[in-house]
Amino acid sequence: MRWRAKSIFASERAAEQELKSLRGLDSGSLRIGASTTIATYLLPEYLGEFHRAHPGIDLHLVSANTRDIADLMLQHEIEIALVEGPIEDDGLISEPWQTDVMTLITAPSHPFGRRDQPIDPARLTKELLVIREPGSGSREVVIQLLSLHAIQTSRTLEIGSTEAIKQLVAAGLGISIVSAAAVKDQVNLQRLKMIGIAGIRLERTLWQLKVPGRMSIPAADVFEKLIKRNSGTETRFRSTQSAKAATATPRRSR
Repeated sequence: MRWRAKSIFASERAAEQELKSLRGLDSGSLRIGASTTIATYLLPEYLGEFHRAHPGIDLHLVSANTRDIADLMLQHEIEIALVEGPIEDDGLISEPWQTDVMTLITAPSHPFGRRDQPIDPARLTKELLVIREPGSGSREVVIQLLSLHAIQTSRTLEIGSTEAIKQLVAAGLGISIVSAAAVKDQVNLQRLKMIGIAGIRLERTLWQLKVPGRMSIPAADVFEKLIKRNSGTETRFRSTQSAKAATATPRRSR
């Protein structure tokens, strides 16, 4: 009963916000939820551009893992939901947003980092893989990628943020597979090195989640057009096969 009441109140708040926003983009608010890698490394530029164009709109950004963002969207707590892993849920639609390039990272002092050639996938099996926590879209994609190529690592270390993963790998603790956008800073500082894996193209699809039939507020419509125009979604899905390989079959999350 408490959950039902909370859902009703959330729907009422959403309806009030929608009515206010119909007055235009001079005032109001926009609540955006994004999984952590997207929120940290991909959204700031979009948020800055939107704010410059519509300074009267208050922006609220929630950063959490994919499952938590999906739950917030279902509860009408956010208007925009961008996640790193597909969610199969009866109450949500998952639409492709961007193709994100993934990369294997190591410390420059790691044996993998001392060579410039892609490594044999079989060499990953004996390495400590630093990976995100359960519920993370990045984790699901990495696991599916490895499984698709029959790669099994003997040891894993679960960490709750990409930033922590970067620091641990830079310190020489294991290897990881993360978004290339997330490690540009540390690669430029020569604290991390991006390594190719022979015969494997590391890509994943980033997703926008929507609630079927939910009325979209004008601010959300404008922001959605912005992120889709600048992402070049229509041209970046250049390889259907690689996109399928990166996402595989989405698991049902409840």
